[in-house]
Amino acid sequence: MTTTIDIATTRDAAPSPLRKLFGAHEFGVLSATLLIFLFCTVFVPNFLTSDNLISVAQQIAFIGIIGTGMTLLVIAGEIDLSVGSQYGFLSVMTAYTLTEMALPVWLATVLVVGFGALIGLVQGLITTVVKVPSFVVTLAGLAILRGAALLVTDGVPMSGPPNPGFHDLVSGNAIGSLAAQTIWMAAVMLLFGWVLSRTKFGYDVYATGGNMKAATNAGIRAVRVKVLCFALTGALCGLAGVILVGWLGSANPLTGNGFELSVIAAVVVGGASLAGGVGSIVGTLLGALVAGLIGNALVLLGVEGNWQQVATGVLILTAVLINRFIASRQSALR
Repeated sequence: MTTTIDIATTRDAAPSPLRKLFGAHEFGVLSATLLIFLFCTVFVPNFLTSDNLISVAQQIAFIGIIGTGMTLLVIAGEIDLSVGSQYGFLSVMTAYTLTEMALPVWLATVLVVGFGALIGLVQGLITTVVKVPSFVVTLAGLAILRGAALLVTDGVPMSGPPNPGFHDLVSGNAIGSLAAQTIWMAAVMLLFGWVLSRTKFGYDVYATGGNMKAATNAGIRAVRVKVLCFALTGALCGLAGVILVGWLGSANPLTGNGFELSVIAAVVVGGASLAGGVGSIVGTLLGALVAGLIGNALVLLGVEGNWQQVATGVLILTAVLINRFIASRQSALR
């Protein structure tokens, strides 16, 4: 009899796949994504065409790549408001190294990605060692890097050298009509999704964001974890800048203006908590899809472009309120 009860209890305690699905942070945003996609399919003209869907995938690729780094930072309990300016500045530096310095593409890529990591490293050290809040540090970085991009270019777009091979590598048709940017995004998100869920570093990121003092007492080098997350975010901004220049063949110093809002929206809508310790790469991908679908629908419906920023702001606020509601419900259940 005892054995039977134990077995039954164990079976009841083990969560079913359905429970796991409904208990996941990503389930809410997945449902929202499907509903938005269905709405666009029915009510938005020319939405469900291959060209438009490929365009949506291209648009969210840059949000997904940079959003991956932002996800690491938010889970670790920090934030980077300078990612839009980093993205613009590093795209300018890509064009500069290719034209003014005449470097080969591979070397320019290494330098730009490394420079992005260095920018993130500096901001991370100021945040963790000097103990200036990341909000303040990266807000200053936003202004500094935007000004630096304007100084390098004298405020005008900079053309990159014509390079068909470079263009095809970062933005050509990789699989059928699927653009290479989407493949780059998928590769980055798969890699860091695996890092977060399967490696010690991923565990350390969640532990650091959940409770930095407890993580430090447990032997985790929480400061190093945060600095590394800043550096990785900067490196991914550099990668996005390289891909952008390869795609467009030029760099605009105003690129990425307000882009940090779209990135933060994707991360927060995807279920990450700004308090730290919660989030996932899958959630960020779904959040990027939500933002991309809404922006695309507004364009196809002929809505004025400024309303897209309004929609992004409403999206962020709604996601934060929903996350707070879920957190309070979970606390009450405990």
